[in-house]
Amino acid sequence: MERSHIVTRPGEIATLRRERFTRPTPAAGAAGSTFVLAVVEGPDTGLIITLDPSGPRALLGQSPVCSLRQTDPEVSRRHASLAVTSTHLQLIELGSTNGTTVNGVAIKEASLHGGEAIRVGSTVIKVQREAPRFVELAQAASFGRVIGESSAMKKLYPVLASLAASDQPVLLEGEAGTGKELVAEELHLASRRKDAPFLTLDASALPTQELGGRLFGTESEPGLLEQAKGGVLFVNEIGNLPRDVQARLRAELAGSSDVRIIAGTRRDLDRDVASGRFADDLFFLLAGGRVELPPVRERDGDVAMLAKLFWTELAETDDDVSVAQLPEDFLPRFEHYPWPGNVRELKAAVVARKTLGELGQAYRSEEARDNGLDFMSAVIEDDLPFPSARERVVKEFERRYVERVLARHGGSVTKAARASGVAHRYFQLIRARLK
Repeated sequence: MERSHIVTRPGEIATLRRERFTRPTPAAGAAGSTFVLAVVEGPDTGLIITLDPSGPRALLGQSPVCSLRQTDPEVSRRHASLAVTSTHLQLIELGSTNGTTVNGVAIKEASLHGGEAIRVGSTVIKVQREAPRFVELAQAASFGRVIGESSAMKKLYPVLASLAASDQPVLLEGEAGTGKELVAEELHLASRRKDAPFLTLDASALPTQELGGRLFGTESEPGLLEQAKGGVLFVNEIGNLPRDVQARLRAELAGSSDVRIIAGTRRDLDRDVASGRFADDLFFLLAGGRVELPPVRERDGDVAMLAKLFWTELAETDDDVSVAQLPEDFLPRFEHYPWPGNVRELKAAVVARKTLGELGQAYRSEEARDNGLDFMSAVIEDDLPFPSARERVVKEFERRYVERVLARHGGSVTKAARASGVAHRYFQLIRARLK
């Protein structure tokens, strides 16, 4: 039973603690109820959908990709989401125009247990809970380098395996740091195209006017679509492409281009389609392989597992056996932390602790300090504003880490990125920043 709640940032210790409990070891399956949603009032009266714990999050709205699709004009394209947990049906309002109510009460988020009436626009949906049943989850705890033992992740592995076996376009959605590019790389490696090129276009890192040239090429240089022929092109933040580039990409995909497109975004593309910012025909093409990567805060038990794994990987090259285990105080201080940067932030926190130690104690020996090696103290003594001081520490950490991991792997960027647990392109971006 949770008694209190406090959010801390990396490096801060929570002063309020909740009552501790031990989570059960993840099993091959999970018990959970099935929920039946029936439209009892509105234009779509009679429509019924069944949701169970093994399924992904379902969307309610007018968009063709919604599981509970409505024709009610007062319902937004992506109005609300519904997900079955082990104990209830979670309903989340997605910033719709006309809002969502449960039993007459306006909500942003609600836990439903059966018997409730959801109103969206002029539509009323009755929620009915059926008897609990045992639902099989994936036996595997990973999909290549995509790792996690939570039910949120185990639901993904069969979906990813199915997509890897096909050639259809894929749309990976999720917050920053959830691992979209890593998932794209693993889909490529598990597919029949694994020996063909895997190229990336980061639409968030280039000026808008350059995206068309990089994608389709210029008179002097072939574009990424041509270079990736036979393989995969990962378009990161595809929502940033201008409309004319979207239209041309859709035409290329409708033709004979032998390139598989995997797109990633943290944008709400349903909303972008509704506003005219994103082409609906391109969206529908991608939405057939739509996958939503869960944030870390929804991955019960995975923080501890991932932190220990990251620490072990770093400790494998360390001769000091006393630091082979993750420090006991590392996880408790993050007990209530929501990890807004997700896996990327968790990895950075573990690496920073392993490389720099506690803040202000990067070097502990008097000899190191006497030789002018106490970089952290030097930054603090400069009396810089906090953002500037933090930026200098992070940059120094990145430099040392990149130098060390490259040295361990003979200068191979590919091997260094794999050992670091980050995508190849992201490792290259860090390396480029340090030049």
